[in-house]
Amino acid sequence: MSPVRLIILLVAAGAAIGAVFLVRSMQTPAAAVAAPVPEVAEPVKIPTKQILVANAAIPTGKFVSLDDLRWQDWPADAPTDSFIDHEKQPEGLEKMVGAVARMDMAPGEPVTAGKLVHPGSSGFMSVMLTPGMRAVSVEIEAETAAGGFIQPNDRVDVIVTRQVEKQNGNTNGMGIRSDLILSNIRVLAIDQIYGPPPAVAEGETQSGQGAAIIGSRATVELSERDATLLNTARKAGDISLTLRSVADISAPQGATGAGRVYRDGVSQDSEGVRVYRYGNETVATATAG
Repeated sequence: MSPVRLIILLVAAGAAIGAVFLVRSMQTPAAAVAAPVPEVAEPVKIPTKQILVANAAIPTGKFVSLDDLRWQDWPADAPTDSFIDHEKQPEGLEKMVGAVARMDMAPGEPVTAGKLVHPGSSGFMSVMLTPGMRAVSVEIEAETAAGGFIQPNDRVDVIVTRQVEKQNGNTNGMGIRSDLILSNIRVLAIDQIYGPPPAVAEGETQSGQGAAIIGSRATVELSERDATLLNTARKAGDISLTLRSVADISAPQGATGAGRVYRDGVSQDSEGVRVYRYGNETVATATAG
């Protein structure tokens, strides 16, 4: 073989080998480039302050206890002028214990001075009333109020005692008659005591719930119609309150058959079950016996 042909053959072989490597390099995928790891931004700290909120649901008319309230973080730049701020009022929680809710409050709802009212403050008694009911006061003595053991939120019956004419054959005379005119009535206050008396320090005379309250006036909760009944009965005779068992508080409340005679002139031969819902009276009547 001539030298020229040998050179041409070697060049062709080298070109073929180069073409093979070129094709392989084109078919091999490029190495994946790792994506840069983003930097984690530090959380932004929002300035906060503590305000007083409801720890649990507080219904209207409830005496607030220590467990009903708590301090909660709140954005410092939020408008909180009407809220109770821990920094400005560090004893705000303790001062609100014993107050009464003027409206329903949900858990976590901020407390304001307008939502709670303390005993003796303006509007306190109206908060204690069931919607639609009235507060009526009646004079009492220890002898006519279960010896002084009637407490606010107890249930009582109201009795009127009066003189009546009686006939013994052909002889007329005067006798004494007592009628139960109101049943299962809620006591709102005795004098200026609206709730359980405060606890006392060790060694002092105990005046908590169960101790006698010798008062001269009881305030009871009545419907509008039964309020007129009590006022009429006070003119007819002496009023006495009898304490009911706590087991009887689910019984019907309001005017009895005798009470309706005073109030409406309805015969006692017709007895009925009286149910109050938000101050509205419903009476289901049936013949007695």
